[in-house]
Amino acid sequence: MKLLLIAVVISVHTTGLWTTTEAACQPRYNGGRGGSTGGNVQPKWTFNPPTGQCEQVMTKGPCVPSKNCFESEDECKDNCDPEVQRMKEELGQV
Repeated sequence: MKLLLIAVVISVHTTGLWTTTEAACQPRYNGGRGGSTGGNVQPKWTFNPPTGQCEQVMTKGPCVPSKNCFESEDECKDNCDPEVQRMKEELGQV
């Protein structure tokens, strides 16, 4: 029972380490390739530095912000959109 409790505490503690990884906003995430039927691809979001916009991209696997891949458009904008970053600076949130 003690081992289970220790494992849970360690798991909860290290989960925070993975979620605080800084998001990368370049290079643009290319999404990789799906299977032959395309059944395993999912829509995600990436920041396109030349356009300064978040764009939808299809990906075959997990999406990691440190690779410029986000689960939602809002998450992408919150981390990479220049206008959102300016607003955060003005509000002292950066």
